[in-house]
Amino acid sequence: MTGDGLEPGDVVQTVDRADTPDDHGGGPTTPGAPRHAPRRRPLPGALPVGVIGLVAGCLIAWRSALHNGVFDDTYWHWATGNWMLDHHRVLNHDIYSYTVSGHSWITPEWGYGVLLAESVRLIGPVTFWLLSAGLASLTVIAVAVRCRLLGAGWTWTGLLCVETGVALTLSLDDRPQMVSYFFLALLLLLLSLARRRPGWLYAVPLLFVLWANMHGSFLLGLGVLFLEVIASVVHRRLGRVVVADPLSPRSAVVILGLSALATLVNPFGPKVYSSAFGITFNSTIRTLIQEWQSPNFHDFAILAVVVLPVAITVAYLAFSREDVPALELVLAGFLLVSTLNAVRFLPYFAIAWCALAARCSPLRREAVRPNVLVWPLLAVLGLSLLQGPWWPAGTPAASVPVRAVTFLEHQHGRVFSTYLWNDYLDYVGIKVFVDGRTELYTSTPILERYLDVNDLTAKPDPILRHYQVDYVLWPTKSALSLYLSEDRNWRVVWRSSQAVVLHYIGPRTR
Repeated sequence: MTGDGLEPGDVVQTVDRADTPDDHGGGPTTPGAPRHAPRRRPLPGALPVGVIGLVAGCLIAWRSALHNGVFDDTYWHWATGNWMLDHHRVLNHDIYSYTVSGHSWITPEWGYGVLLAESVRLIGPVTFWLLSAGLASLTVIAVAVRCRLLGAGWTWTGLLCVETGVALTLSLDDRPQMVSYFFLALLLLLLSLARRRPGWLYAVPLLFVLWANMHGSFLLGLGVLFLEVIASVVHRRLGRVVVADPLSPRSAVVILGLSALATLVNPFGPKVYSSAFGITFNSTIRTLIQEWQSPNFHDFAILAVVVLPVAITVAYLAFSREDVPALELVLAGFLLVSTLNAVRFLPYFAIAWCALAARCSPLRREAVRPNVLVWPLLAVLGLSLLQGPWWPAGTPAASVPVRAVTFLEHQHGRVFSTYLWNDYLDYVGIKVFVDGRTELYTSTPILERYLDVNDLTAKPDPILRHYQVDYVLWPTKSALSLYLSEDRNWRVVWRSSQAVVLHYIGPRTR
């Protein structure tokens, strides 16, 4: 026998390249039959069609950011960030209200306030676009990179990018949630990279140092690592559900421990956990704040972002014979239930579902080859989504009563205003009754008193006088403003189609 495994005299049959199946499938050709044409290389500059979905997922968020101003919670984040930069220390007590002034206040979101304020000082108002649409784009890109890393084709990856972009845009705002969405996508990407090169795991604890100083959703990140620990020690198959490419048990446990320790690198130490858990399970917040309530499925976008992934997953489980990754299935299922309970979890669900869908792609082969026509399609897409007059970066949204607040800045006395407008009052330096830091007020009767006045379930005068309120800033066509305009103790001193300011002129005794 020779070195190549053939005996002397054996006949070697050579196979012509044209007689083998090509990349598109098919069997060998027979004599006289036409041969398959050689596969043509894409033209220089040709792009996969799925890139259109990637760009669309990013631009959807930019369209929303460029056509909306600053509003709501962004202002108290901006205000606290400016205070901390000016005083060179972390704000740990209330300075913005006259109802709970001086009370202890612990929040992992302090870091976002500093990031926002410092960025505005360094690069200007464009910061508000970068910290909303910019972070959304980074999140979409992180999802796309992970999908490709796991073998998803460009077409399927592009569709998943659109899913992610729409979900992010539904919650788009200059708030620390945008950072947390990116961090979740980045965490899932790092864990996928670590399955190829374990050295990527060293970046995970560093991520949690930032996460614990930006948003309380670092608890979700620790939950993902806990699932990794379970997956590393459980190797059972449940039907088609299987643990795919688990980390080593030692690596998973060590990274979870280091990441948990990393979250303690913050100005409040372990108390940051009580803040994060306190907000998550606060029944008052869930009752009052819309984003903590169930999604409104009358909104077609919300319906599509939730129902389509569920339908695709059910169809895949029913008709496919491929394995289903257990970790991604559990995470997506948990966040689906969380989303049905509170709409604020919708972007997290979209990111987690894309992590599942990347492994369970119904499009096993790319049907459309790269094409240079993708470039003009991208140009048309960009012009379509970014056209129209842009709202000036960093300016208040139309819903903010800027002129009424300017009038109040020249007055003296306490102001009672709406929950949503009070964040802007924080920013301009007017003390408030309540504001977007809802958790600060839930352990006091302040929120209940606010709702009594807001809903007119109690006579407003005794409550307003108890807190020595001199001015009421309220929507013009509302029950409270109409009620007080007929009250002889109050006089309208400023009015527009949007807001009315009433001044107390009655007896000054409490």
